[in-house]
Amino acid sequence: MPQVLIVEVGDSVLNTLEPSLTQEGFAIRQVREHEGVLPQVLKSPPELILIRLDDENGFETCKQIKGNPETENIPVIFMAEKSSSNGELIRTLESGANDYIVMDRDMGEIMIRLQFALRYRRALSHSEALAKQLNEINDEIYERNLQVEKDLNVARQLQQSLLPPELPNTAINDPGLEFQFSKCHFINDTIRITGLYVPCDALGGDLYDVMHFSDDTIGITVADVSGHGVPAGFITAIFKASFYRTTHMFTSPGDILFNLNNELANIIKTGEYITAIFCRILNGGRTVQYSGAGHPYPILYRAASGELERLTENGPPLVWFKDMDYPVGEVPLEPGDKLLIFTDGISEMKNPGRDILGEEALEQLFLKHAKAGSPAPLDAMVMELSDYTEGHPLEDDMSAVLIEAL
Repeated sequence: MPQVLIVEVGDSVLNTLEPSLTQEGFAIRQVREHEGVLPQVLKSPPELILIRLDDENGFETCKQIKGNPETENIPVIFMAEKSSSNGELIRTLESGANDYIVMDRDMGEIMIRLQFALRYRRALSHSEALAKQLNEINDEIYERNLQVEKDLNVARQLQQSLLPPELPNTAINDPGLEFQFSKCHFINDTIRITGLYVPCDALGGDLYDVMHFSDDTIGITVADVSGHGVPAGFITAIFKASFYRTTHMFTSPGDILFNLNNELANIIKTGEYITAIFCRILNGGRTVQYSGAGHPYPILYRAASGELERLTENGPPLVWFKDMDYPVGEVPLEPGDKLLIFTDGISEMKNPGRDILGEEALEQLFLKHAKAGSPAPLDAMVMELSDYTEGHPLEDDMSAVLIEAL
């Protein structure tokens, strides 16, 4: 039952409105002293307050009610026995009142205006409840997002641990060498291997690895899971485990990809696939044996001729079909030669105009820095690629491994 509080020294408002208010289902309370109004309103808030316009106290009472955050939304209506001057009307509005009603009007009109004030109050209360509920939902979403960010940060750190360890003190071999974006994972008198990994999301779908086997050969893989984000990041962990196991059971790149494909096809049933390449460095760093699985063709720079070659031995991506053959290629490396293995996140990066870099432009960029003899070619390339994108965000993960014959 809606409560109406009537504030007046006498009984004129009560006597005038009580029959109609009672008939409409209102419960009526009355306060005769203005000093006691606000405490009563705070103790038991009514849905509507009617104040008789008779002296200065009414304006002050209205200001107190409208000035308190707990009561400011309760409609306050001044009731007058006869029409007042414009000055008094202005003062009622300045005090914060919602309406001004003359009691000599038709009772039906008065009740309509009171009902309108009540609807305003209920709509406001409903809005406040919705706002409170929305704030609670926002707080809950914020807490959940915060937890997701924490979980992703942990997952990001775990995924970073899948990358091969960086060699310390690589500058000892070359005092002028300093890696900014790439990391050195292997170096001796005949070969140096550096890698680069830049995910476009918190978790990426790219992975590379550099492994030094007991027979003194070096294994290198670069893989790219379709898509990115959490599913791709999870699949990279599966790939890493399967790859590690397979490379310790087989030596030929073709055999490794054949068995790796069959194992992953039994595990991954969610529609993702993986492009990959595996290389084995033989003969003290002077021979590269390789096989690809739907991966972009690596680019080989020949120092003697100053020209580029592409390593094209390739089979279908991993996980598509079981029992697929992966052809094996073999190329010699001479001092000064450089082999770039990359994911399509580099060749397909875009500038703000949505223009794709393309493999031809990547070849020319690689050729430029290979001929220049930069001490850190991957870093030099990244700087130019950054200029090309002009800050346009990556839409795919970006990874590369550079093999340099010394």
